[in-house]
Amino acid sequence: MTGLRLHPDTRWVQVDLAAPPRDWAADTVRARWAAQRLDPDPRRAEVITAGVARVVASLDLAGLGAALLFYPAANQPVVTVVCLRAFSARPEFTLDALGAELSMPEEVLERPCQRSVVETPAGPAMRLVQRYREPLDAGVDEIREHIAYGWLVADHDHTTVEIASTTFVDLVAAGVWITAIDTLARSATL
Repeated sequence: MTGLRLHPDTRWVQVDLAAPPRDWAADTVRARWAAQRLDPDPRRAEVITAGVARVVASLDLAGLGAALLFYPAANQPVVTVVCLRAFSARPEFTLDALGAELSMPEEVLERPCQRSVVETPAGPAMRLVQRYREPLDAGVDEIREHIAYGWLVADHDHTTVEIASTTFVDLVAAGVWITAIDTLARSATL
């Protein structure tokens, strides 16, 4: 990573990618319950811990620079996870080219890709919202919504692409919480 930093509010938790997922999840859930002054409910806490551990264990660590869980209510499941990745690009690479690179093929989209350039403290970012079909079984698709932000960070003759992205399986949650994703991405600094 080149130094892109997101500045999350208290609803977010940065994942310790080096820790064992189950141990980290148990510690995180316990700390969140204490911080939110919730009455102990060991059964509910165990269910939440198992869910957090499953989410963290499922992260593809290849090229993953950081991950943030959106976990606003300690006694409720994690809403989503935002992953940050970086890769090198040609110096002449543009935000429009990044938008094209990150866009899914039209045949899998449920509606046209929404692309826009937004200003952040880290500079302009390409914002994409894509609702797409994910095949589960023969003839059965799941509709998901993918939200991604991409920045081009130039350093002399080198350009790094920084991506912050998440995917919602629950489209209602996507509609409710997209503003939180946007707020997080718009907090980016270098």
